[in-house]
Amino acid sequence: MKEPAMNTKLIVRPIIGCLTHSHFWEGPCRAGRAKDMTAEAENAAADKAFEAACRQLEKATDEIQFLEPIDCRYDEKFIVSEELFEKIGEDADKVDFFLCMNWRIPKLERFGKPVVVMQNGNEGIDFCAYCRSIGLEAYVAMDLQDLNEIAHILWVRKAVANTRALILTAGSQPTFGIQSLIRDPEILRQRYGFEVIKLPFQSIVKYMDEITDEEARPIADKIINGSKDTKVNTDWFINDVKYYLAAKKMMDIYHCNAFSTACHELCTSEIPQEKKFTPCMCHSLLKDEGIPSGCEEDLNALMAMIIMQYAANRPAFMGNPNHETDELLRIHHAVPALCMNGYGTKPLEYKLWAFTGQGFGGKLQVDFTENNDDYVTLARFNPAGDTMCVKVGEVLRSEYDELYCSPYYYIKMDDARTYMHNLAGFGHHQVLIFGDWMKELKKIAKVMGFQVLEG
Repeated sequence: MKEPAMNTKLIVRPIIGCLTHSHFWEGPCRAGRAKDMTAEAENAAADKAFEAACRQLEKATDEIQFLEPIDCRYDEKFIVSEELFEKIGEDADKVDFFLCMNWRIPKLERFGKPVVVMQNGNEGIDFCAYCRSIGLEAYVAMDLQDLNEIAHILWVRKAVANTRALILTAGSQPTFGIQSLIRDPEILRQRYGFEVIKLPFQSIVKYMDEITDEEARPIADKIINGSKDTKVNTDWFINDVKYYLAAKKMMDIYHCNAFSTACHELCTSEIPQEKKFTPCMCHSLLKDEGIPSGCEEDLNALMAMIIMQYAANRPAFMGNPNHETDELLRIHHAVPALCMNGYGTKPLEYKLWAFTGQGFGGKLQVDFTENNDDYVTLARFNPAGDTMCVKVGEVLRSEYDELYCSPYYYIKMDDARTYMHNLAGFGHHQVLIFGDWMKELKKIAKVMGFQVLEG
């Protein structure tokens, strides 16, 4: 399998700038104590500043992989030596952004790379304004908090661009279930770097047939044993696990790290009836591993899911919305994950029920009122792939249906009626993550170049 995009690292070159003068003098831009303004004193101060800056890097987000910091000193001629520029330019093709600390780096724009200036004052603001005026991407970080926030947004963008989805399709344009989907995945590749490979949905069958009971049984048993209430045929449940393992095998072969499959067309082929499985459990398991996995070839939802999972560091749910009242929305599907409060958090409790009346097709029944936050965020892209509709609400209760798509989640929100009308420009499947991520998604949208419509 292609390395999960959540393992992506930003490659950052720290450059610690410092103006050190050749000798003592005072004037309209320089004043102080003579003893502190000799070349020796200023270089000693620059040594300490460099060491302090390097220590700051140790507290930066682990989404960054720092290259060796460069001590970039220059004198009153304001010229960086070509020797230093050669060091700055080493492996520049791999660098995601230059991190400039303390002082600006004159003519750094020659490399055409994004710049983050970590300096609380005129230096950072001025240099960023200059870079943006000539078409370079630039940000100012007043402190470590700013740096980590900016880095996370840039990391999300890079992780999206490192995502390649395997879509098992019936080849219909549009699919039966999702007429509002993004029909040309090339739009997503050109705008965001997100790549899609499509193969016939039947092609997974041979990989399922290659999975042995010995491979699948330990996974199936672990899930069954963790259930608080099991209503699935446990002999058939192994087939859900085989589908999941087959999907991972195909992603390995085709170098993918996200997944989706046709649903209506898969159903009408009667392959699930014959083999006694549904793809629901596969989606739940993959998302808990940090691999975006969406229903029904729905690229609008999958694109939203990718961004939201990476931004929030937690798996997403997706489902069909229904207007209950003007203050209450219902959403349902059979694909919740267990680490909904965040990767590395305690998994939620679950029941393992059957999707079908015959007892095959495992589905997790998870109570979303176990949300650590008070709110949830829902989102979806439009068919053009350039706008995300985002809405924040609060889960009031969870309900479960014995068969078909379940759980049902009831979400309190202001003006659910208008929200549903807004979705007429986006389509029906909504992606849901725990927490209020409106502010963060707006910032990500600005950097990635899409619009946000507040639902």
